[in-house]
Amino acid sequence: MSKDFSNPRKLGFMRVLQVFFAINIVLTISMLVFYVKGSYTLGFSDALDLVNLLFDGISFWLIWQRKKYTRAFIISFSLFNIVIGSIYNVATGSFDVVGQLIASSSDIVLLAYFLTSRRAKAVLTQPFTAEVKQRDLEKHINYYQPKTWAFWRNLIIYFCVFSVVGHWMEAGYCTLIRFGLLPGIYDPASQIWSDWLYPFCVYGFGAVACVLLLFPIKNFLEKKIGSRIVPLLISFAINALVCTLIELAMGLMLNQPLPDGTLPLWDYSDMFCNFMGQVCLQNAIAFGIVATLMTWVIYPGLESLIRKIPKDLMNIGFIVVVIGFCILFFFYCVNVVVPDWAIEDDEQYAAEAIQEPEADTQS
Repeated sequence: MSKDFSNPRKLGFMRVLQVFFAINIVLTISMLVFYVKGSYTLGFSDALDLVNLLFDGISFWLIWQRKKYTRAFIISFSLFNIVIGSIYNVATGSFDVVGQLIASSSDIVLLAYFLTSRRAKAVLTQPFTAEVKQRDLEKHINYYQPKTWAFWRNLIIYFCVFSVVGHWMEAGYCTLIRFGLLPGIYDPASQIWSDWLYPFCVYGFGAVACVLLLFPIKNFLEKKIGSRIVPLLISFAINALVCTLIELAMGLMLNQPLPDGTLPLWDYSDMFCNFMGQVCLQNAIAFGIVATLMTWVIYPGLESLIRKIPKDLMNIGFIVVVIGFCILFFFYCVNVVVPDWAIEDDEQYAAEAIQEPEADTQS
C-alpha cells in the first residue's frame, strides 16, 4: 500500500530541518555576543557561516509557505556551499577529502533529501499565481479595520510591545557595529546595554506608523500593480524615506548641537551620505528593511495569529500588556523628584526616633 505524501500538514523530515534552521540562527547570533571588536579576524569560513544564516532563514520560510521553488533554492544553495568551500580549500592548500566531506555533511544531507524525497515533491507545490496573490491581498486588506475596537486594541498592544522589542533590535544592530560587520560608532556606555526592559517609545510609534500609514500604502501598491516584486521595491523605498524623515524630524527637535558643536544623542557626520549628521544612508536602508518586514510579514502574521485567539482572552491580554507597559514606563522613564521638605521631615523623624530610647533609659 503506497503512502500519501501530499498532506501539507505532514512535513516529515522537513519539520526537523525547520527546527534545525531555527536553532542554528538563534545559536549563531547569540554566540556573536562573545566576540569583542578588535580581538578577532573574520575569515572566509566565518563569513560563509553568516551568509548561511540568511539561507537558513529563507529556507525556513519557503518550507513554511510550501513554495514550489523551495527544492530548487535549497539544492542550488547546498551545491554552492559544497563547491565554494572546496574551491577555497583547494586554493589555500588545505583541501582534504575526509575533512571536506565532514564540513559539507549538512549540505550533502539537504542535497540528497530534496533530490529524492517524494514528500518534498508532493507538498512543496504552492505557486505565486494571480489567484494566490489576489486571495492574500483580500485577506491583508481585511486586516485594516480602523472602525473596530479590535484594530485599536491590537495597535496599542503593538505600540507597547515594540517599544521594548525595538530596544533589543537596536542592541542587535549596535552589536553588528561592535563586531565590525557594519560601519558606525559603538558606544559601550550607551543605555541600550542595560535595563533591557527600558521602553524605547520611538520604536512603538514606528510600529504604529507602519500599521496606520505604510501598510495601507503597501496594499494600494499591490492592488494597482499586477506583479509581486515591483510593489515590494516601491514599498521598501517609501518605507525607508518615511522612517528617515521621522528620524530627521526627531533629530531636529531633540538632537540639537551642544556648545562644542557635537550632537548629544547621535551623530552620523562621519557616515557615508549623511545629512546634517542626523540621518544617513545606512540607517535609511536598515529602517526600510525593518519597516518592510513589519508591513509585509510581521503585521499580517500577527493579525492572522491574533484572530485565532478568543476575544475575551485578547482583551485580558490587552489589559496585562498596557498595565505592564505603564509600570515599565514610569519605572524607567519618569523620575520622581522628592521635594526638600520631605527629605528634611524624614531626617527629623529619624533623629527623633533615635533619641526616644535614650530618653526612656534616663527616666
